[in-house]
Amino acid sequence: MEFLPDYKWMQVNGRYRPLFRLFCSDRWKFVRKNGVPVECATASEAVAAAKECVKAILNPKIRSEQVEAVPAVPDFLDPAAWSRERTERQAQQQEATFGTIFVKHRPVKVEKLKRKRA
Repeated sequence: MEFLPDYKWMQVNGRYRPLFRLFCSDRWKFVRKNGVPVECATASEAVAAAKECVKAILNPKIRSEQVEAVPAVPDFLDPAAWSRERTERQAQQQEATFGTIFVKHRPVKVEKLKRKRA
């Protein structure tokens, strides 16, 4: 299958309809506007219309949309508060598990002392 755009016209009732095909093995297609084949006054206009149609197929209009950016962190979450809660949870888990809290990667022994009554 070779890509080789080809243009042609067909005479119908004294007018010319532009035809095109994109590949050598394709069938001929009419140039259409709103589903109706286009008719031109001369054969050269028909060939020019076929070329414009192929150009529009190969180079479509680029469309873009601008969408509002969704914030990475929703407004109801406070990253600083979440970080503090996370460190507190980790400290509680470490204390429950090891009986020791790690501060700056150094173990700090947690001891419970009984008070002497006087």
